[in-house]
Amino acid sequence: MKYDKKEPETMDADPMRLLVSAILAFTVMLFINGFVGSMGGFPAFVAFTLVFFRIRTRAGMENGGMQQELSDRQITGRLLWKYAVGYLVLWGILRIAFLISRVTGWGNINGASAVEYVRQMWNTSLLEKWAYFFAGMIMFAFVLSLFPLAVIREKVRWIRYALVDGAVFALVCLGINGVCRLKFEQKSSGRATCLIDHLLLCGRMRTWQEITCLLAMVVFILVIGAFVFSYASRQYAVKNIDGIPASAGEEESRRHRMIRKIVTVGCSIAAAAIVVVIVLLMPKDTAGDYTKVAEFLTEDTRMGPMEYGDAVYVPVNEEADLEKNGIAQGYLAERGERCDSRFYQLAIANLLYTDPTGKTNLVQTAGTDGGTYAPVALVETDKAWETDDVFLLWDEDWALESAYSHEPTGYVACPADLIRGLRMQFPDVTYRTADFSDYDAYFTLRGYQNMEQVLEEDPVDGDWVGCILVKDNKFYFGSYENQITGICLQQLRKVLGGNAK
Repeated sequence: MKYDKKEPETMDADPMRLLVSAILAFTVMLFINGFVGSMGGFPAFVAFTLVFFRIRTRAGMENGGMQQELSDRQITGRLLWKYAVGYLVLWGILRIAFLISRVTGWGNINGASAVEYVRQMWNTSLLEKWAYFFAGMIMFAFVLSLFPLAVIREKVRWIRYALVDGAVFALVCLGINGVCRLKFEQKSSGRATCLIDHLLLCGRMRTWQEITCLLAMVVFILVIGAFVFSYASRQYAVKNIDGIPASAGEEESRRHRMIRKIVTVGCSIAAAAIVVVIVLLMPKDTAGDYTKVAEFLTEDTRMGPMEYGDAVYVPVNEEADLEKNGIAQGYLAERGERCDSRFYQLAIANLLYTDPTGKTNLVQTAGTDGGTYAPVALVETDKAWETDDVFLLWDEDWALESAYSHEPTGYVACPADLIRGLRMQFPDVTYRTADFSDYDAYFTLRGYQNMEQVLEEDPVDGDWVGCILVKDNKFYFGSYENQITGICLQQLRKVLGGNAK
């Protein structure tokens, strides 16, 4: 019986092939950025465009010249290998090139040296390394799953596969995100917008759990590879590429064709709807909207001073509601800490809030180190410590020591005579940020009503008395201009367990 079925429209012309490769690569880049995280960008776009265009071109050439020498499965296997390896190699080269650009100048927006960049990468936590490696495997699995698009020539089938594949991987990413949400607090979930964010907030897992997850991802990639190889082999066959049915003598019934069209259109609409709904419901990424505006001057992030706006602030025992009613100015970082890493913006994110009305000079932080701070000059004039009866000298590492002992520790009691003597000797202290850039030891002096306030409440709730800097075996009260001498030095050394010279 003569077969006169119209061949399906294809996308085999060179200009159309290049245009499709670029459009698809741009879509893949957006998908990776939105659902996976920072594994996309320009490297993913360029790598996918070049590899996809090359493989689709080779598929047409080998179909015409090598069909008699090699089977469809052999040719498909070759193309799949070149596709996977080519993308990984190009993507890796471009990522390295971007790293070099950040070091050599034209991309170095932070002005850091090559040594600093290498040190920053080396000092990345194991959690970050694991999260990015896992996300990279998801990214590769998604790119691998798109291989059949390089050999499918029929437009309807090509579009249907692209939509369904995108919807499936979007659901996979959302499923992993849902599992991660079970491990971190709900209040932190609003800052997570992609897979990498959820993995970072999820926290460290046990070794066997990490190994299990990685093995599961390896199996997942192998399954994806087996599926795309099998599916692409069938699509690459002459009967599918040329649009000729397996039996040219049997005409397809109109009813069967209608059912296929309905199923195709239905699946395409459903897949597109899933992707659109997911994209619309994704939370806005606001983590990168802030920069570092304040920094702790010491390693003590609970009682120590911090710098904001060229002024020194100290923690105070006052209530403030600036987190709800104030304006976020930026991040409060630990001493020497970077705030531009994704891990900091998601897991730490100490935002500093100020009063937009200007009615108060207080600032408030919210994050892992929450608290209320006031300008030290204002606290000095307040002199709330004068009503206290208990005075404690806190080590710089008291918070870490207390975490191990599960109770406040890392302090020594100071006699009231020592405190009054210091305040008499140095009635007016001018705190300068430069003095905190170089010291051998640091101590915080705080006053309390009684010891119950220390043991049963938060030790930070005491009153600021001052701080002591130690440099070259000399003791200073709040500033290097205020060297402690005489009776106060003898009392201080006795408190610390030393002898005055």
